[in-house]
Amino acid sequence: MTELQIFYTKESGESVPIVKNILEKTYDIKTAPPQELEILETYYNPKRMQYDASLLLKHLNRIKGPGLAIWILDREVYVEGMNFVFGCSSFGEGAVLSINKLDSSSMIEKEAVHEIGHVLGLEHCRNFCAMQFSNSILDAKMKSKTLCTWCKRKLRL
Repeated sequence: MTELQIFYTKESGESVPIVKNILEKTYDIKTAPPQELEILETYYNPKRMQYDASLLLKHLNRIKGPGLAIWILDREVYVEGMNFVFGCSSFGEGAVLSINKLDSSSMIEKEAVHEIGHVLGLEHCRNFCAMQFSNSILDAKMKSKTLCTWCKRKLRL
């Protein structure tokens, strides 16, 4: 069984149980005790008034140690070429999850499942599935918080 480390910023701490429960349920993942991780202001882009998710992810992957990790942030994040993103991930390593625009527990669950899906090797899916690409808040609200049969098969769940 894979172990997942959950990191969070002080302001996002209330989301830890939501993320922990949905990821353990969806992926049969064991989670280590969550750890608070301070966000570095050097990853803030004042021109965009957002944090660079790619740099945050690199930072997470440097400090996390062995195993998989997710970092829950309450800040708005972006990647080059996008106005904003809900998260960013790297296969086999970790993910950054921004809860800044996510207005419910259900939305947080959907995006946590989505980002860890990428970490485990899933790509975007066209089915009614948590792995659907979300280009907007409305897209994210419309998708499922569970994986479709096809994605479950890929992961052998």
